[in-house]
Amino acid sequence: MRKKEVKAILFDLDGVLVDSLDAWHAVFTDILKELGKPPILKKEFKGYFGMPLSKDIELFFQGKTPKWINAQKDRFFRKNKHLVRIFPHTSTILKETRKKRLKTAIISNSTRSIVGSVLKDKGLRGYFDAILTAEDVGKGKPNPEMVKKACRLLGVRPSQAIVVGDTQNDMKAGKRAGCTTIGYKTKGDFCVKSLRMVMEIVK
Repeated sequence: MRKKEVKAILFDLDGVLVDSLDAWHAVFTDILKELGKPPILKKEFKGYFGMPLSKDIELFFQGKTPKWINAQKDRFFRKNKHLVRIFPHTSTILKETRKKRLKTAIISNSTRSIVGSVLKDKGLRGYFDAILTAEDVGKGKPNPEMVKKACRLLGVRPSQAIVVGDTQNDMKAGKRAGCTTIGYKTKGDFCVKSLRMVMEIVK
C-alpha cells in the first residue's frame, strides 16, 4: 500500500495499544470463581486471549448468555483495570497519526464500558475519530461488520484503511472487509514489530 492511499488506521485495543493480559486473566479468574469453577492458569489463558464471545461461552461459561457474561466482565474489569499497562510505542504512534491527519478508530470486541474506561484512564480517548465496540454491531470480529462500519463512520473506503490487530480474528475481519492488515501471532513480538510497521506508513 502506497502511503498516499492510506487514509485511516483501525486499531484493536487489547494487546495492540495496551497490555491488558494480566487484567483479563484476573477478570476470567474472578468470573470462574463466581461460578464455583477452578481458575485457569495464565499460561493457558494467554492462548485463548482475544477469542470471540461465542468461544468464551463454549470453553468457560457453558449455559450463560452473552448479556450475563458481558455484565460480569464489566463488573470485574472495574476491579482489575489497574493491571492494564499502555505499550511503550502507543503514544508516539497515535501522535504521528494526528500529525499526518490520518483518521483513526478503535475496533474492539469488548464492551463500550470497558473500552471507554481504558481509553479515559490511559489518556487515549482524544486520538480516535470513532470507537466501535461489541454493542455497536450484530456480530463482532472475525465478522467484518465492525470494520466496515468503522470505515463508513470515518468516510473512507476499506481499501484506504489499515486494520492493526494481534489475533487471527482481527486479521480475518480486516481482510474480509477489504482492508490491509498488520499483525503478528506472537504476542511478544506484536507491539514492537507491528507498530513499527505502522510508523513506516505514517512517516
